[in-house]
Amino acid sequence: MKGDPLAGALALALTGQVLDIGSVEHLGDELAAAGYPPERLADLRHAAQEAERPWPFTVPLEVRRAVGFARFDAALAQARANLGLTGLVAARPAERPLNRDERRLVEDRPPHW
Repeated sequence: MKGDPLAGALALALTGQVLDIGSVEHLGDELAAAGYPPERLADLRHAAQEAERPWPFTVPLEVRRAVGFARFDAALAQARANLGLTGLVAARPAERPLNRDERRLVEDRPPHW
């Protein structure tokens, strides 16, 4: 990798591919230019979830050690937030009807209603 090692490590975590990314500040733009716009990254995350594989993708220990563990984790959290990949939105809602007990709880009302 010729670019920033931290940016390359983030790209590997987000895409699963080794990409030459110049800087963390322009990570989103450079990923999009490399064919990984936020929508594709969201699709990669969803596919990994469906297949029960880890996402973000695994970054080798040596790479994380070289850029600094805390620095990498903080930058990855910030990159995920910037790209809309925080995981705070349910990506896999339940696709089953409520069972009898769940329906009873949903229909239950407090006594003062």
